[in-house]
Amino acid sequence: MLFSKYWPLIFLFISLSCNKKYDLESCNELSMKKYRGFTDAHKKFKDNCMSFEIKYTQELCQAALIDLMQTNNLSEVKKKFGDPVESCFNSEDLQRFNK
Repeated sequence: MLFSKYWPLIFLFISLSCNKKYDLESCNELSMKKYRGFTDAHKKFKDNCMSFEIKYTQELCQAALIDLMQTNNLSEVKKKFGDPVESCFNSEDLQRFNK
């Protein structure tokens, strides 16, 4: 009885708490996941991040990967591009190129 009386409020609370708010940092993370091929990240990025000026773009991730392949040194790449750039790489990239 009590549940049936308050179910609209409960439903509203649950639905509002599930809506994620995107900021520049979360959009940069989505951009890097999109670069790595996560299809859900591509849709979320397109739907929520088009108004932000993204630092970690596909072009930057590609440049960072090329640097990692050439230098074999993740710490050097992080110094050049920033610590979050590591999210541009998958575990296979890091195993092959970070010596």
